[in-house]
Amino acid sequence: MPPIPRRRRLLALAAAALAAGGGAALAWPWRRGLPDPADPRTTIAAVEDAITRLIPVPEITSAELARRLAAGEPILLLDVREPAEYAQSRLPGALRVAPGAPAAAVLAEHGARMAGATVVFYCAVGWRSGLMAQGLREAAAAAPAAALLNLRGGIFRWHAEARPLEAGAAGVHPFDNAWGRLLQRMVPARG
Repeated sequence: MPPIPRRRRLLALAAAALAAGGGAALAWPWRRGLPDPADPRTTIAAVEDAITRLIPVPEITSAELARRLAAGEPILLLDVREPAEYAQSRLPGALRVAPGAPAAAVLAEHGARMAGATVVFYCAVGWRSGLMAQGLREAAAAAPAAALLNLRGGIFRWHAEARPLEAGAAGVHPFDNAWGRLLQRMVPARG
């Protein structure tokens, strides 16, 4: 029997995933309404606006977060990125939460720390953390937090505004090549 052409195999895999209810996993965020980060015209402000529209959860700006942290307010920072991203850099004091973790698991692990605190979720630009904040808001009765907020623009905005980072290599993990190009357009060259 001759081998199945690559395109047909990919189409068959996509059809199987859709049939199994995995359509959301196949669609990249910019295909769900976010601007394409590889497009040189895409700005972080456009990405932030799209996330705000697509995931309507309360947000906090990096300036407001920095002000509240400096004032010593009880804030729990939850980093909703992959281990390599978190290992490279993170907001000071942030704890990592796996993207897509069920609300019950997040509450079981961090519920005691949430008590009376403002919980701020962040990721690269706010998409994954917005989804996490949305999921936890739906389980809000079990969340003892004072507030659940998404960091507008994520660690990309935080870094672009020259706010402090903690850990490994200098700079922010770019997530992938397309998002890395957006990050490069945001941060002025230093020399």
